[in-house]
Amino acid sequence: MTLQLPARYTPPLSEEFVTDGDLLIEVAERFLYTKENPTQPIELDDWQKWLIRRVLERYPDDWHDKERAGRLRWRQCVISMARQNGKSTLAQLLAVYGLLLHEQGPTVIGLASSADQARIIYERVLYSIRAEPHLAKRFKKATEHRGIHLADGSGTYHVKAAREKAVQGITVSLGIVDECHIIPPGLYSSLTLGASTRRDGLIVGITTAGDENSVTLSQLYTTGAQAINGDPDLERFGFFSWEAPDNCELFDADAIRAANPAVACGRVSLDSVITDLKTIPEHEARRYRLNQFVSGSRDTWLPPDLFIKAAGQGIKERDGIVLGIDMTKNFTNCVIAAAVKVGNEYETELVASIVQPTEYEIADLVIRICQNYRVIGIALDDRFLHSLSRRLKAAGLPVWSLWSKEINTACGTVYSMFANGRVTHANDPLLVLHNSRGLTRYYGESWQISRKESLGDIDALLATVFALYVAATAEGGGMGVY
Repeated sequence: MTLQLPARYTPPLSEEFVTDGDLLIEVAERFLYTKENPTQPIELDDWQKWLIRRVLERYPDDWHDKERAGRLRWRQCVISMARQNGKSTLAQLLAVYGLLLHEQGPTVIGLASSADQARIIYERVLYSIRAEPHLAKRFKKATEHRGIHLADGSGTYHVKAAREKAVQGITVSLGIVDECHIIPPGLYSSLTLGASTRRDGLIVGITTAGDENSVTLSQLYTTGAQAINGDPDLERFGFFSWEAPDNCELFDADAIRAANPAVACGRVSLDSVITDLKTIPEHEARRYRLNQFVSGSRDTWLPPDLFIKAAGQGIKERDGIVLGIDMTKNFTNCVIAAAVKVGNEYETELVASIVQPTEYEIADLVIRICQNYRVIGIALDDRFLHSLSRRLKAAGLPVWSLWSKEINTACGTVYSMFANGRVTHANDPLLVLHNSRGLTRYYGESWQISRKESLGDIDALLATVFALYVAATAEGGGMGVY
């Protein structure tokens, strides 16, 4: 397989450039381990080696501009590719570079949408240090939360959540920005300003594509295009983007390879990616697997063909059911849906629709349902129905209080269940109507069915999604009650 270069990138100015990349590659392939393979050092693909060498290029010592001689070529660098192509490995390597091979007295900052997200890379670096004695002796006792510190006290690596004040006033030697499409513009500006005071300060953004709300990433893409076109003011802006061609077919093999260098080099199976693409909405597939910018909101959450294909008789045996509850935005209507697992498939139907209900009336109806049938879970949006959740818990019922992150997961999980033909619904007229209204919206890194963006009430749709999700989740080892 030939080397898979990005669709768009800032090419080297001259073969005279040198690079720190070769040294980092040697360190990685001799000393860096991962939890996934703790006995074998990291083995890099050719495209990863090419990218590392390009990102860490230096002007030669005899460069005609003495101000730049011997310095890193880039001050900012943006790397964009589809998910599951080793972006975490690349960030791990760069963090080690920033601590050990970059500048004296390094200050390495990892940024992401949340501290938990940034900590994914941090934990990979921490594992590498602990797993290799040659590295461990270079650091003080590193902890899970207090940062990684060089043994002589001269340098640190910390992770920060995406808040502008988090990096103000910090003279960053290396900033690693995870998923630039969810980073506020002011935060990115503060980070680059902090790096500008260091001789070889470098900001590297590693990302997938965004949507029209991705202001920072859109600006970086525009800057990258100008740099590729030879803007002399952007000579030190690096841009590398693996992306599928515009207007390509979703399952086009060449388009998939263009956005996924791990597929192009043979490390990841093309068939496995195509299988994944068939189980997720097209807008998510194009954004995360073809690395194409998408609209922030799309058509119906579940395409009509998938919904119609799943129509049937609903629930045949009401034993071990899960209830899903949701209400309209103005609290004038409430729907209760039920779902049950049968073998490897799921049946669902609406069991109640209440007009102008009080919280007491909803709770009373749920309790009566639980008295007549074996109910193993009750799922609802705790942000929206917190008081009802507390009332049902007080009655001793098995409540699943879903929050934003889990609702994001539920939307993706249930979509996949429909796409794989594992759901049968009763074709309830209210659910038919609400499915046609339900639109999705991106929230940071995830997407979910949006109450705000949808074209009317969608309580029947959300109640059904909640019930199906918890019915599927319960199979993994017991019902969780929160």
